[in-house]
Amino acid sequence: DDQAIAGLDQQIAATEATITSRSAAIRTQAIRSYVDEGAQTAGTTFLTGSANGVQAAAEYQSIAVGNITTQIDRLRTAQQTLQGQRAQLATRESADQTERTTQASSLSAADQTAQQLASAHAEVTGQLATAVASAQAAQRSAALAALAAAQRRAVHAASPASSGVAAADVASVPVGSGVDPPLPPFLQCVVQAESGGNYGAVSPNGEYMGAFQFSQPTWNFAAQEAGRPDLIGVPPNLASKADQDTLAVVLYNLDGEQPWLGDRCSS
Repeated sequence: DDQAIAGLDQQIAATEATITSRSAAIRTQAIRSYVDEGAQTAGTTFLTGSANGVQAAAEYQSIAVGNITTQIDRLRTAQQTLQGQRAQLATRESADQTERTTQASSLSAADQTAQQLASAHAEVTGQLATAVASAQAAQRSAALAALAAAQRRAVHAASPASSGVAAADVASVPVGSGVDPPLPPFLQCVVQAESGGNYGAVSPNGEYMGAFQFSQPTWNFAAQEAGRPDLIGVPPNLASKADQDTLAVVLYNLDGEQPWLGDRCSS
C-alpha cells in the first residue's frame, strides 16, 4: 500500500508538471499569436493594400486560435487526470488508514488475550503446585503413620504380656527410635534379591549400598521423608539393620515398588 501511494504521488507530480508546462505553452502561444497577428496584419496592409492581405491575416488568426484551443484542451485533460489521480490517492490513503486501525485493534486484542492466558497459566500453575505440595505432605504423613504403626507392632510383638509395658508407652515409640519394623513380603523379597540379606553389601561400582541397594540420593530422600536428618549423608551399608529397614518401609509406602523395578520381586 505504501508503494502504491508513492506511485500515485509520482504520477500526480508528473501530471502537475505537465499542467505547468502546458499552461506556459498556452501563454507563449497566446503572446506569439498576438504579436505575430499584429505584425502580419500591419505588414500585409502596408505592402499590398489589398483584400488578399486581410484574408491571409484572418487565416493566420484562425490557425493561431486553433493552436491555443488545442493547448487549452490538453490542459483541461491534464487537469482532469490530476483530479482523478488525487481522488484515487485519497481513496488509497483512506483504505490504508482503515487497515492500520483494524491492525492496531487486532494487535490490542491479541495482547489482551495473551495477558489473560498468562494470568490463567500462572493461576493454574499455582493451584497445581499447591495440589502437588498437599499430596506430597499427605503421602509423607501416611508413610510416617504406617512406619510408626509398624514399629509399634514390632515393639508389641517383642514385649511379653507380663512385662507390664503400658499400651500408651508402646504407642508412643517415635519414628527412628531404632525399632526394626516388620518388612512387608515385597521388601522381604527385595532383601534377598538385591543383597542376599547382607546389610553391609555394596555393588561393584559402589553406587548401590545396603541390603536394599539404596543409592545415596534415594537414601537421603527417604531419610528426610522419615524425619531422620541424622541419617542423611550416611552410607546405607553403614547404617544399622533397623535404620535400613525403616527407610525401606518409608520409601515403599511413598513410592511402592517403583524404586526396585527390574528385580525379580517386581510384579
